[in-house]
Amino acid sequence: MIKKIVFGLMWFVIIFIVSYMATGVTIVLLTDGTMQAKYEAAQAFRKAYMIYFVIGSFILAIIGTVTGILPGTKDRARAKKKPRAKRKAHKKSK
Repeated sequence: MIKKIVFGLMWFVIIFIVSYMATGVTIVLLTDGTMQAKYEAAQAFRKAYMIYFVIGSFILAIIGTVTGILPGTKDRARAKKKPRAKRKAHKKSK
């Protein structure tokens, strides 16, 4: 159970970073102007949308962890014990 929670938190961080960076880089690259204008666009994007990315990443991580879709969060079926073959008692040789 602890392993599943740790993997869920790890996936939350990964989903957040990838989605936030991909969208942020796209916004900055589409902004025309000087470096100062791009910096201001990045700061405005961060102030406006950071909470939505955090909440969305958290929801996706919870859903993926509970359902076992994300790698490392799938419940493993317990291995069934194979019945041992009955051994015949060996007679002592004289």
